[in-house]
Amino acid sequence: MISGLYSAATAMDVAAMKHEASAQNLANAHMPGFRRRIVTQAQFGASMDNALDKMDMSPLPGTAVGSGSEGVVKLDFSEGPLKPTGRNLDFALQGDGFFVVEGPTGPLYTRNGAFQVNEDGDLMTVDQLPVRGVNGTIALPPDTPLHAVMVDSEGRFTANGREFGQLKTVQFADNSILNPVGASLFQAPDNITPEISDSVVKQGFVEQGNVSYMNELVNIMVASRQYEAAQRVLRSIDEAIEKHVNN
Repeated sequence: MISGLYSAATAMDVAAMKHEASAQNLANAHMPGFRRRIVTQAQFGASMDNALDKMDMSPLPGTAVGSGSEGVVKLDFSEGPLKPTGRNLDFALQGDGFFVVEGPTGPLYTRNGAFQVNEDGDLMTVDQLPVRGVNGTIALPPDTPLHAVMVDSEGRFTANGREFGQLKTVQFADNSILNPVGASLFQAPDNITPEISDSVVKQGFVEQGNVSYMNELVNIMVASRQYEAAQRVLRSIDEAIEKHVNN
């Protein structure tokens, strides 16, 4: 019975993680470059079956749960849809890759290409982090109007016929090694060196978060039912233990 108690409690934890991940996805759906959080699982159904078997019970109709006893939150790096903005400092990437920005302790990587310039003309993220170019940071020439800034598919900046910088884009052999820093920034381990990306730069677009509102709402409903099912099993085991002790 005690092992069944732990199995049911673990099932509740996983369901709560799934609910939280979907809620976070919905909250950041409009964030350019956001990568949805998913909960991967192993043996959830086995744990629930184990808890039910110890009580000689079967799942209630409509409360069957999926697989995975221990939940792990991972990132889905599939591409999101591109949204045209018309802003000359908005950029999206087609293909695998990331923009590189200067973080407080080293390079950070992002798919959020909604950039701006500071008072010195330096290209910055919305978090005021400098955007890295192939040859260092990118700065607009003095007195250059934004409407004159043009960027080609390889990320080269030109204004009035003069080239003045190129976006640095990189890619990783395995994106799963990246750790999130905030909503749309990622950090790589110190021993990992990215490769140059061959992704295509699209000026005047941003990549939206790869979140489906409908799917996340369904996931929240399913997670709630899974939580309730596990809670009922936990309560039944608790009552059985109480009866056993009293007898």
